[in-house]
Amino acid sequence: MSNGDRQLQEGEDKLRRLVQNLEKSIEQAIASSPQVEECLGRIREEGYELSLVLQATLAFAPRGELNQEQVEEVAGIGGANALASFRMSTLDKKFLRSLKIAVDEEAS
Repeated sequence: MSNGDRQLQEGEDKLRRLVQNLEKSIEQAIASSPQVEECLGRIREEGYELSLVLQATLAFAPRGELNQEQVEEVAGIGGANALASFRMSTLDKKFLRSLKIAVDEEAS
């Protein structure tokens, strides 16, 4: 392995460790959040079992080479169709109301 290849591998390993630390930090922040626990408790009180699965998309590029449009493309957000593809069912609305969350009828 050449010196350049070794440096590239070391950089990738360091980035991998940093991302793993970020993942653990996010998990810990969510798990210890009183607000999240309160919301989960209210859902359980309504008689529902739940499993919380979150997905985060990270976009990496050398400093100065990553723009917001690229981030939104990688994450699958933004653009003209971002909100157009979201629809709430009647059950979705009923569930949100049971949690005392207001539902805007026009936005759904």
